[in-house]
Amino acid sequence: MDSVTGLPPLLSRKEIEEICLAGENAAREYVLSVLDRHLIRSLNVRVTSEQSPAGLDFNADVEIQVDPIVDMDLERLAEAAADHALEVIDEKVRAKRVA
Repeated sequence: MDSVTGLPPLLSRKEIEEICLAGENAAREYVLSVLDRHLIRSLNVRVTSEQSPAGLDFNADVEIQVDPIVDMDLERLAEAAADHALEVIDEKVRAKRVA
């Protein structure tokens, strides 16, 4: 699980949901840019947010199951997809702060 920490709680619930959805979509797109859709048996992406003393924290989890013919480090791919999701989330939050 990767996370972005310490963001201010200045976002509405709807904005947080939109940001989480953007992160989920980014992670899915990342995986699909590397693997053919037909080789993927299961792709689970979960992006969550929670309030902490440091601010608003976002977490991204990606789980991938593929056809046995695929010879790839799926943990590394899942981690890269989660990192990409958090980069997109960070961009969205920064854009909201500027707006």
